Amino acid sequence: MARTIRPVVLCGGSGTRLWPLSKAEHPKQFLKLMGENAMLEMTIDRVSQSAEEGLSFTRPMVIGSARHRDLVERFAPGADILLEPQGRNSAAPVAAAALASAPDDLLLVLPADQMIGDVPAFHRAISSGAAAAESGAIVTFGIVAATPATGYGYIEATERSGDVINVVRFVEKPDLETAKRYVASGNFFWNAGIFLFRASDMLAAFEAHAPDILACVRAAMPAPGDSGQALSFDADRFAECRSESIDYAIIEYHKDLKTVPVDMGWSDIGDFKALWEQSEKDENGNVVIGNARLIDCRNCYVRSEGPAISVAGQEDTVVIVTPDETMICDMSAVQTVKTFATK
Repeated sequence: MARTIRPVVLCGGSGTRLWPLSKAEHPKQFLKLMGENAMLEMTIDRVSQSAEEGLSFTRPMVIGSARHRDLVERFAPGADILLEPQGRNSAAPVAAAALASAPDDLLLVLPADQMIGDVPAFHRAISSGAAAAESGAIVTFGIVAATPATGYGYIEATERSGDVINVVRFVEKPDLETAKRYVASGNFFWNAGIFLFRASDMLAAFEAHAPDILACVRAAMPAPGDSGQALSFDADRFAECRSESIDYAIIEYHKDLKTVPVDMGWSDIGDFKALWEQSEKDENGNVVIGNARLIDCRNCYVRSEGPAISVAGQEDTVVIVTPDETMICDMSAVQTVKTFATK
């Protein structure tokens, strides 16, 4: 059966754990972290066409910040663009995407700043979940956990039987011992924050669980414009909207939840360790980008986007140089980098 999916790319994040590469005025979704294309470009590219039989994608919708209008238009020139006057987390833009779509449209909501190494596997998972979404379920994509990671939320599912299985609950980031139990059980998957659903079903879920968010977003929706024209929410109406994630506003309460377990080379590139893991390394495990020289270093991520930098005798170290900032930290401390960004 042929199915057409409408991609909805959320690109309003700040990427503070990749400071000083990622800054408020130019966050990580607009950076070329993994090659010649920005993360947003890579995200749109992987949902532009498919070799999977019966699966196709429509023109994408991109929802981002008004302050990044020029960047969104530059990296998503073929998209329908909706701009937020201020960030309100992920629930508001998901509601907006559903309101801007036909009731039976199948919407695939995905963040703009993730890495998916095996795109065909991703497309197979989308095809597997589409029938459940057409039947009224909200479908998630559970990443087969390679390690007992403590930086991700988890999806607990029923015992595996087929490609699409029932969700028992969503679990916040666990401690290490709990994460080890999750992975050993085989019934827990990393929560990638990617959702597939029918527009009318998501609107019904908002009516049931977060009617205040839906009402604010509906009041703030822009009038339809010309194709390709970036549209903006009404600033005053949108400011009244509660800031909440789609997980807390809807997913935690919704009853008809399914997940498609998938191993697709996924990473959220959430910090410098994840970036190091995903990047090409030299014979000593180092990632060296830009004007940098290393001597006797092991398993380091060294990147200069400004002056030349020389590093010697370091192991498991991150060194970032930009034209106006230098940041050095141990690989084990990468989660604390966001503190610098907030200061």
